[in-house]
Amino acid sequence: MSAKQWIARWDTEQTTEVNQAVAAVTGKHNMHKKERRFPSSPFGFTDAGQEDFRGVTLSEIIQYLDVQHVDLSFAKFMDGTGLNSSRFTHCRFDGMKLGGSFVTRHFNHCSFRKTNLKNARIGERFEDCDFTGANLSHAIARDAAFVRCNFSNVNFRGAHLMYCLFEECSFNEAIFHNGSLSGSRFVSETAALPVWDNTIMEHVKINGKPFA
Repeated sequence: MSAKQWIARWDTEQTTEVNQAVAAVTGKHNMHKKERRFPSSPFGFTDAGQEDFRGVTLSEIIQYLDVQHVDLSFAKFMDGTGLNSSRFTHCRFDGMKLGGSFVTRHFNHCSFRKTNLKNARIGERFEDCDFTGANLSHAIARDAAFVRCNFSNVNFRGAHLMYCLFEECSFNEAIFHNGSLSGSRFVSETAALPVWDNTIMEHVKINGKPFA
């Protein structure tokens, strides 16, 4: 199915119920509640065993939650919402438009394939995540850690990823241009690193050695 087809399957009642359920558990004001699980999908599970929220429109920010095995591919966030200060494990965000959003805290075995993260504020730890074909142009991150992440064909034009750790990440055909990696550290085989173009590389270290 295409992105439009995933979005079109949701009717107003289903979308309203999901957003009401998310509103009941998300945010700092709900942290006192004992049960704060992400809601169940009216469409059940995907073939991969994840809650099927593909194409849903969300008006509530996902904040201060522990979210596991949820597929939000092609989901649409309303303005001012995003994936903020939460822990996501085995989740999919493929094809989502998260430009200008906060995408923060801890992401483990998550997929951001062809996700629009332009101007996004990114942190704090990403492990075994797949960003293949994503748009990270003008994204901003500071002191973030990326461990065993796949950045193949990612657009990093104008991105400012400063004082970050990139450990055992792959950058096949990734594009860097007119951004900054100041103070960042790369731990990997030299052959796996990208072409930096005119990216600012002050105080960058590669395998423990200052970038030359």
